[in-house]
Amino acid sequence: MRVAVAGFITIDEIELKSVNRIIRSIGGPPCYAGLVCARHGATISVITKVGSDFPDEQAVWLARNGISLSSKQRASDKPTTKFSIKVLRDKRELRLVSRCSNPTEDQLDEGDFDASIISPVAGEIEERLVRKISRCSDFVFLDPQGFVRNFDSTGSVVISRPAKTSFLQYATAIKTDREEAEALTGRSSYENVFIFFHQRGVKKAIITNGAEPCYLLDGGRIYRIEVPKTRVVDTTGAGDILSGAVTICYIRSRDFLWSACFGVAASSLSLNLLALSKVDLPMGVEEVARKIYSSATYVGGL
Repeated sequence: MRVAVAGFITIDEIELKSVNRIIRSIGGPPCYAGLVCARHGATISVITKVGSDFPDEQAVWLARNGISLSSKQRASDKPTTKFSIKVLRDKRELRLVSRCSNPTEDQLDEGDFDASIISPVAGEIEERLVRKISRCSDFVFLDPQGFVRNFDSTGSVVISRPAKTSFLQYATAIKTDREEAEALTGRSSYENVFIFFHQRGVKKAIITNGAEPCYLLDGGRIYRIEVPKTRVVDTTGAGDILSGAVTICYIRSRDFLWSACFGVAASSLSLNLLALSKVDLPMGVEEVARKIYSSATYVGGL
C-alpha cells in the first residue's frame, strides 16, 4: 500500500493545563496520520517542508518509523513551522510561531497511490498541488483545516471562509469539524453542509463535533455516529489520527461507514495519550469501533 500525506511537519510546544505540563514534540499531519498508516503496513510519501532547524535526531526517528525526509522536503531559507498549543480538556488554543515555505509539486513521488491524505495546517497546500495529488491517487481524504485558517498579528488562529472552494472537487472524502464546516460552506446544519459537498462532487464526508455525535455522508446516505466517552488529556493530533485511521481502513475494506467508525474509535481512544504516543493505536480500538458501527443510525438521505 502506498499513501501520500501532504501538509507541514511541525514542531509543537504543547501546554497541558489539566496536568500542568509542557511538552515539545514534532507533529503535523505527516507525523500523526502518516505514522498511523505506516504502523498498519503502508509505505508513506510526504509532501512537506521543514527548515534547517529541524532536529537531526527527529529526522532519524521519523526515517526509522517509515517517514523519510530528503533534500526536497527541506527549506534553506525558512524555519520549520512551529505552533504554541494550549490544551484545556477538549478546548485548544493555537498560535503560529513560525512558518516554513510551501511544499512543492516536485516532492510528489512517481507512480500511483492507493490513497492520499491532504491536510494543510497553515494554508501551505495550493490547489494545483491538490489537483496533481488527486490525479495519481485512488482515494483522496481531505482535511481542509488549513484552508479556513487565518492568523492575526499574534499568530492566533482566526477561522474564516476561504476565497474559493474549488479545491473540494478533487477530494473523494472530506473530514471537518462543525466550525470549519460552517466557515467552508456558509451553512450551519449538517444536512446543508452535506448538500454543499455533494453538489461539488464530494460524496463521502465526516463532520465531527468534539465529544458530541458526528455525522457521516456516504453517497446519498447520512448516518449519526456516537462518540465514545473518554478521559481527555491532550487533543493535539487527534483529528489527524482519525484521518490516518479512516484512510488505512478504507484502503482495505472499501466500507466508508466502517472506516469512519474505526477512525472515531482511534481518535477518541487517543485523547488520553500525549503527543505522538497517539500513533500506537491501542489493541482495543477495533472492539470499540465494532460497538460504534453497530449503533450507527441512518438519519436520512440527500
